[in-house]
Amino acid sequence: MSRPQDTVEIVHAELPEALRYQQSEARMATTLPARLTTADGEIVPALLADLSPSGVLLVTDRRFGAALPLAVGATAWLEFFLDEVEVAAAIRVRGCKPRGRFQLEIGCSFVDLSDGARTAIRSKVAAARIARRR
Repeated sequence: MSRPQDTVEIVHAELPEALRYQQSEARMATTLPARLTTADGEIVPALLADLSPSGVLLVTDRRFGAALPLAVGATAWLEFFLDEVEVAAAIRVRGCKPRGRFQLEIGCSFVDLSDGARTAIRSKVAAARIARRR
């Protein structure tokens, strides 16, 4: 019996940045207040819903800012306190989706998080995971 002479064409496609991004480190749920400053200088209050050394999930009300929802790939400035550590870093938006009628979930990765802040976040996440196992 002969095999059919089917050909397979390989098409190289570049995935959008939002699809290529994967959560790379352990995360912890939280409800920390934060201040988001858009590239236009607009200050938007937000809550950190989840935190890792590589990124955050922010929740905010779209009525707080004319710039909302932020576009995937947009950069902004984020500030919050983690215990005694003040964290201030540039972030890049990886995804933005509605959560209920007015709220938005904004998934972000850190662009230039300081080593001290990254270490503090990593320690806090590890402690939360250990406490959760007990």
